[in-house]
Amino acid sequence: MPEHIFTNHAAHLNGHEAREPEKDGGINPRYILDTLMRHWYLFVIFIIMGVSAAWLYLRYATPSYKISAKVLVKDDQKGGDIPGQEILQQLEVFSNKSSVDNEVEILKSRTLMQKVVNNLQLNTSYFVDGRVKESEQYGNLPFSLQWLSLNDTINKTSYVITPLGNDKFELSGKKGTRTAAWNDTLHLQEGVAKITRTEFPFTRSAYTVKVASVDETTANYQLLLDVRIPNKQVSTIDLSLDARIPEKGEKVLNNLLTTYLKASVEDKNRIADSTIAFIDNRLVIVTQELSGVEKNIQQFKQDNELADIESQSKLLVEGTGDARKQLLEQQVQLNVVESLEQYMRDTENNKRVVPSSLIVQDPTFVGLVQRYNTLQLDRERQLMSSTTTNPVVVNMDQQLAGIRSDLLSNLASLKRGIQVGIEEQQKNASALNQKIRQVPAKERVFLDISRQQAIKQELYLFLLKKREESAISKTSNLAIARIIDDAKSDALPFKPKRILILLLGLVLGVALPAGYLYMRELLSRRILNKLDITSNTPVPVLAEIGHASSNMIVTKADSRTPVAEQFRALRTNLQFVLSDISNKAVIVTSSMGGEGKSFVSTNLAAILALSGKKVVLMEMDLRKPKIAERLGLPNHEGFSTYAIGKTSMEALIRPSGIHENCWIISSGPIPPNPTELLLQQRTEALFKELNERFDYIVIDSAPIGLVTDAQVLARYADATLYLVRHGFTFKQQLQISKDLYLQRKLPRINIVINDVKNKSAYGYGYGYGYGYGYGNEDAGGKRFLGKWRKRAVLDGK
Repeated sequence: MPEHIFTNHAAHLNGHEAREPEKDGGINPRYILDTLMRHWYLFVIFIIMGVSAAWLYLRYATPSYKISAKVLVKDDQKGGDIPGQEILQQLEVFSNKSSVDNEVEILKSRTLMQKVVNNLQLNTSYFVDGRVKESEQYGNLPFSLQWLSLNDTINKTSYVITPLGNDKFELSGKKGTRTAAWNDTLHLQEGVAKITRTEFPFTRSAYTVKVASVDETTANYQLLLDVRIPNKQVSTIDLSLDARIPEKGEKVLNNLLTTYLKASVEDKNRIADSTIAFIDNRLVIVTQELSGVEKNIQQFKQDNELADIESQSKLLVEGTGDARKQLLEQQVQLNVVESLEQYMRDTENNKRVVPSSLIVQDPTFVGLVQRYNTLQLDRERQLMSSTTTNPVVVNMDQQLAGIRSDLLSNLASLKRGIQVGIEEQQKNASALNQKIRQVPAKERVFLDISRQQAIKQELYLFLLKKREESAISKTSNLAIARIIDDAKSDALPFKPKRILILLLGLVLGVALPAGYLYMRELLSRRILNKLDITSNTPVPVLAEIGHASSNMIVTKADSRTPVAEQFRALRTNLQFVLSDISNKAVIVTSSMGGEGKSFVSTNLAAILALSGKKVVLMEMDLRKPKIAERLGLPNHEGFSTYAIGKTSMEALIRPSGIHENCWIISSGPIPPNPTELLLQQRTEALFKELNERFDYIVIDSAPIGLVTDAQVLARYADATLYLVRHGFTFKQQLQISKDLYLQRKLPRINIVINDVKNKSAYGYGYGYGYGYGYGNEDAGGKRFLGKWRKRAVLDGK
């Protein structure tokens, strides 16, 4: 027997240097495809469930439609003029510039949407119960609930209306049930309501009316509304609204546009109304003053018995005509300036627009008035979506105060200029008066009264003219925008997207089982595939043994089962491992019990004996022996009794009953000190004798992960088979084989994977092929499925 058998030389590592396990950095398509094929039923079930769930969702999901509209805004910067407005501009007295960006904010304002909610009573919705869910109804309802008054703050509630014939109905709510007649006024917790009967017939036995607060409904519709400018080069605005009922959405969006256009016209009319009101107030005063002057003229003529005043004052009028005309114009302007100054100084008019059509002689003053009115309207628009404490509003108030101060200063300057002019005219009149002192005093008094009459009459006619212009301007006011496209719903709902939902169900049907299989394999602590071994230990895999029946011996002379063929493959591979050794001793160990050492050892001995070699099977698991018991052999004598000298070597070696070339050495009674027995000289003598008499020695040792018996026996072995059981051995236990390999504690160590299930398709070279064409173990259907799976796997290579 060679001496190297009894020493653990460094060279006995299968001819390779010790190395770390190589990490598989890539994806093995064949393994993935095989894993999916093994669990095809999971994918079929989940795909059916996913597509069915998607179909049910599409069947009962409430569709949402996109309602679209477009308006054109008059924007001087972008050229969005409304056709035909240039004709009306000739009659307009007021100028009100708008901005597309500002109009977008107005369309999105809460105040505007709240008006729409109140107009259409959108806070009240009608529903009917279906087989699965309730659906909202709109239009063609047999009744209508109208709120005569509604509390400011209410909680969302619902009422069930059950018709009781054509005259009465039953109203059920949280506070109870009541019966009322159609068109009755009901005092509810939320306010006073009136339920009226319509011409449409009842199609359901009961209807649900849901009521929400106006503020909540307004906020919800603001979220559903989208207002945007297509690009910066146009003055159009695109509006879109998400709605579950197309007819309702179209009505809401159309009403929003109508309310917006109406509000824009009202803004313009307020300027005209303010001017007309100011002119009307002045007309009343001027009319009274003119009436008083005319009465004075009448009284003067009666008192002085004057008949032809015109003939008497003809020469005087001709001489003083030009001077009087200029003086009249100056006095008219002074009167208007004083009126405007009084209007501006009145604090009650601080928040009102200033009439701009009365003074046209001074361009600076007209420009300030236009700026003041425009800023005043912008402030009122800003207050539609904010409060007076908003920084923007405060800034506008400061600007208004500054412009108002500039207006007063301008009026004061204008007033002083007019007064200077009047003084000059009066000086000229005084010079003329000196020339006509000879005119009778009565005629001079009459001229003074006539001059006052002319001033008041000129002012009266001026006010009448401006009032008429303001009235014309009011009637010609147009909205700052016009509707290009009325609200129109898309033909198909934009959600749910049918193709996308079905595709999502299909994807989930594939992803869920795939994720489950991936996570199961990722989180598993036990060995499930060959990659788990190659990535955790550098020890090479010698063979794979499939799952066998409960029989102890599966390798008989006429056996053609897959497991028998795998043991034949193990025998062939083992011969390559031991090709340079004449007498071959193989030790079989594992990490823990239950991994099949006894099964593999027994069948390895049997398959070696079938090849014509003399084989001895040593049951050296002295702590938990199983081989002799399962083979039905007595075990009252064995290695334990031989080691203490009670059994001779001839009596120790007995026929196994498996094959005529296979012998067995049983363990004997379980000793109290197994390791010490293995260290005795008789053990060494036994192995020397066995190496001389047998071609192969198969040693079934105790698990090396629990005790050191295998390491003690390793000095007598030429190769080591380290058993790993599929689905049983822990991945962490492979660290034991790695340490043994790297530290060279066992000779020619190789891994044998045991109990590989056929359905797992575990291997990548040893497992494939076995079971196809050998024996009649599988039914026809399974053979067909196996062939199909094999073909699919081979195609994926």
